[in-house]
Amino acid sequence: MRRMTDADPLAVRTMTCAGEEIAFSDPYVSDAQRAAAGRETVAERTRALLPANRQRAAAAYMADGLPDGQDVQRVWHPRTAAELRERLGESRCVLWASGDVLHALWRGEAERVLLSGGLQAPMWPVEGAVGLWEASLRVRRLDEAVISVMMMGLGAADLMFGRPVTDMLTWRGPRAPEVREVEGPLAGEVREHVLESAALRGPRTVSVYLPPAGPVAGSLPGCVLADGEVVADFARVLEAAIASGAAPPVLLVGLHHAGDQADRSELRAQEYLPRYKPRRFAAHLAFVTGEVIPWAVSSFPVGDGPWISAGFSNGAAWAIGAAQRRPDVFGGVAGFSAGMVPRRVAGTSRGVRHYLAAGMLEEGFRRSTREWASRLRRAGVPCSHHEWAGGHDPFWWRRTLPEALAWLLAPGSLPQGTGVRAGRSGRPGRPGRPGRLDSG
Repeated sequence: MRRMTDADPLAVRTMTCAGEEIAFSDPYVSDAQRAAAGRETVAERTRALLPANRQRAAAAYMADGLPDGQDVQRVWHPRTAAELRERLGESRCVLWASGDVLHALWRGEAERVLLSGGLQAPMWPVEGAVGLWEASLRVRRLDEAVISVMMMGLGAADLMFGRPVTDMLTWRGPRAPEVREVEGPLAGEVREHVLESAALRGPRTVSVYLPPAGPVAGSLPGCVLADGEVVADFARVLEAAIASGAAPPVLLVGLHHAGDQADRSELRAQEYLPRYKPRRFAAHLAFVTGEVIPWAVSSFPVGDGPWISAGFSNGAAWAIGAAQRRPDVFGGVAGFSAGMVPRRVAGTSRGVRHYLAAGMLEEGFRRSTREWASRLRRAGVPCSHHEWAGGHDPFWWRRTLPEALAWLLAPGSLPQGTGVRAGRSGRPGRPGRPGRLDSG
């Protein structure tokens, strides 16, 4: 999201997170481009900050506990290269815990290495060793946590986005919750369709999960899920919840986002963040409400409304923004780890139920999600808000969706008589008038 990041895309800034000063800049500009322009690079700033960061982290390690109100903190204590190589063995990366401290170790050549996913922090070069990188963080409730992390080595010309994920590990505490999911083939179906969109002026893929047969035509509630590439994965957890009675049967319609691997993050932001590119957001919303939902109503045994809008990260921002603008279509929101939320609640949307959740280790997303829950409650909007012992993590998003749907679709919970209908020919009927919204 280039223009949202900095007026000067070559500038390197410093922020403080988990007790560490972290260098950052526009993620769509490489260090090689900064160096070619004669500017300081992120790697150079990171190296300059390292001695003071190590000193603070060493003091935090000796303090043996987290400060009040802080759930994660960078810590460090010196270890020999031989000790760490023994820990690594033949692996490229490893993740382990000692007490309440989670350690990550990565082997490889890079200008800088990032710990991403459920915990996000720069990895530091191991003193006296070439090609070894480490990170240690003290985490509150680590014994209850599930934390999936990626370790990414970046060269000077590399960008964070559009890279295949190869080094990914998951920490599961001894008291962490389990996720029930289907083993073997699904009883329901996952189907992939390509729709020719007038609103988006081109084809777009949707993935649909149809639960096991049984309901009469038109009886299923519908949920539209942003980042619909995950539908097949999420369906394994949702179907297990449906089978156990923990969640109602739901038609899950997944919206694939735009672009190839290289530019997908930027195009996804344009369609999911209401205030970034308002016209593109509006076109995508028109695609969903005027094309996808009427097509689904004419093609599957699903009611015409109200629907649930759902998503995680930027997808949660989309789910919230969509329901704020079209409460005539969406009667409920399942939003996880929302990073950008509206400044105020639209008056016409005050009947839209919200199930919101975020991780205690994803500071900005947690804060934004909490803020939106507070605004909803002050406005008298039904809202259920939760926090998990983890971070920005697909484990928690797929685990939480069935719980959210169960709460949102409890008998008598959603208003009736709204939605978008399809005509007999299966073409979209005229959608209801959108609710007014003064700001994103």
